[in-house]
Amino acid sequence: MKLVPFVKYTSCGNNFVIVDETEHSQLSEADMSRFAFQATNTSFGVGCDNLLVIQRCTPEVLTSIAEDRGYWPVLPNADQADYLFRMFEPDGEEALCCGNGLLCVAGHLLNRHGISAASILTEVPLAQPKVIQIGAQSDPFGGWVNLGHPRRTPNELALGGQEIPYSQTIDLYSQISIQFRAGDLRNVSGSPELQMKAHLVFTGEPHLVIFPDTDFSIPELADYIFSPSESWPVKDRRESFGTWLVEHIGQYLNHHYQAQFPAGINVNLARRQSDGVIENRCFERGINRETLACGTGALAVAYVYRHFNQSNSGNIDILPHRCRWHDDQARIRIHLNDAGWSLSSHPVMLFDGVYRLLADQPVGDPMMAISMSDDGVIT
Repeated sequence: MKLVPFVKYTSCGNNFVIVDETEHSQLSEADMSRFAFQATNTSFGVGCDNLLVIQRCTPEVLTSIAEDRGYWPVLPNADQADYLFRMFEPDGEEALCCGNGLLCVAGHLLNRHGISAASILTEVPLAQPKVIQIGAQSDPFGGWVNLGHPRRTPNELALGGQEIPYSQTIDLYSQISIQFRAGDLRNVSGSPELQMKAHLVFTGEPHLVIFPDTDFSIPELADYIFSPSESWPVKDRRESFGTWLVEHIGQYLNHHYQAQFPAGINVNLARRQSDGVIENRCFERGINRETLACGTGALAVAYVYRHFNQSNSGNIDILPHRCRWHDDQARIRIHLNDAGWSLSSHPVMLFDGVYRLLADQPVGDPMMAISMSDDGVIT
């Protein structure tokens, strides 16, 4: 049995269990993948979106990852970053990057170690991981992550598309077809098919960006997707239809377009509210459902928007639609400077605890559940 100390953070409705391995290494590579289920599971675990692991960027750590995971043809340079950002999905697979997760890590480094800025290696599973800068302060937008400059999606994550002539970073998919059952769209259209165009950009994760008001063959569906929840009763058919629509589009793309997106694809549906303010709903490939917010998706939306619109705003505020059902002030601020595109928000620590990870216990076994000790520490 291993006792695994952790801390739980949230940013814009995204919740993360963070295991800090910067001073003491307790989890093997196999443990990280195994613990991901318990970290994310609400019935037999802690409950969160992803497990995050922070490690020192040292030759020893990189060598251990290379031996167990086989990610890299050449070992990355350990001198290029202070830390490693590792993110694991519920099934134990390692993901690439996460804006809100990085914001939470920045908050944790400040709160636990007094570190206000650091370099961190992300996109660890790719052949060439990326170094970015993160930091935190105490003001309302004190957490920040500079993700650098968006770029064209790597070939191992996306095929096909049609490069936009004026951009080396965005691919245009101009003829995406989403099929529905007969009658699914009867309130807005007699057709069982939705045609749309989408723009693909890589911001640490591959993201399709779609503006339904202009990119849908049935633009009326945009009003269902972006109906404000406070305007409708909880069980209102219009709100539930909009949520179902987002889920159907995301799942259809991930199931029927595997030839184009062999590793899955994140789908962002966005609507401009005013100059420099855009609303967004994001379907995440790793969890196969809509998430309350997405930092790399927010950046993708802002980046595509800037390519097609002249904006007078120095910042772009992305309003995470689902998160704002619960927190109407939630937003992710995007800022462009010479060093790249930065995200800022306000991560919040929820609690810390210790998990009893039983050796060689099968994933999902209820014996791996947590309990609360008398002093309030989760064990």
